Amino acid sequence: MKLILILIFSILTFADELPIQNDFVNFNNIKGILKKDGLEKVVEKKKIEKKKADIQKEEKLKAMYNTPSEDDFWSIMIQYWLVKNAPILKWDFNRPDYGMIPAFEGFLKDVGEYGVKFKLLFFNSSNITHFGFPMGKDSYLFVISVPFIKTMDLSKTQIAALLYEDLIRVKQGHFESMISATTLSKLRNTNFFQQLVPKKEIASLLTEIDQIVYTKGFNFQQQYQVTKYVNTVLLNNKKLWQNYYTLIQKIDELAKGNLLFRNYAKIYPSPELQMNWIDPSKK
Repeated sequence: MKLILILIFSILTFADELPIQNDFVNFNNIKGILKKDGLEKVVEKKKIEKKKADIQKEEKLKAMYNTPSEDDFWSIMIQYWLVKNAPILKWDFNRPDYGMIPAFEGFLKDVGEYGVKFKLLFFNSSNITHFGFPMGKDSYLFVISVPFIKTMDLSKTQIAALLYEDLIRVKQGHFESMISATTLSKLRNTNFFQQLVPKKEIASLLTEIDQIVYTKGFNFQQQYQVTKYVNTVLLNNKKLWQNYYTLIQKIDELAKGNLLFRNYAKIYPSPELQMNWIDPSKK
């Protein structure tokens, strides 16, 4: 019995002398490591979020320097050109309602042209007789001189036929084909972030439009294509075709006999040839 007690006492004494593992301290160490790891993840997440925010901010800033897209390009540029040419065109004047919007809408319906969006601008000048501009997808602007239509005493149907000819000219791409492809590539669907505003290219575009509208106009091949197309369409409607032919006759007489419009055939060559191209007796 005494021996057993001695052994028990020895074991307890030896146990007291063993180093004690502090579980509580170890748990705190693990907890600290986990906490540190969690903070690092939060910091890393914040860095990623900040990087994304910075990229979005820079993209938003860059977008402010985009040149017009394909859909908006001509609308912006043609309106800018109109403002620059206001003193020459004299479109800012009081005018009566000529009733041409519904008249042209009716004409387009008669020839099967649907989905055409257009604006019509009359001006009190003979510097331009008439012209059609692209303004975006299926959208057009037509400008026409009041002195021009009054001098010839054109009917609404004849004016509508003239506008239709301008519409086809734009739809066939003749206007845009006259503009430098290099100029267009620098002004459309590009970005000038941290670069100079493309003033030189804009000025070049406006100059090219001036040349087409005022002096250069269209070539014989382009005019032939437009005239033959319009003729083919209008042959299905005798009344409309007769108005178109009479319109060309009136323009031919005006261009030959009125010095104010002597440059007409330089822009749209030539009314006399147009009559020959579509004269039924020539077939």
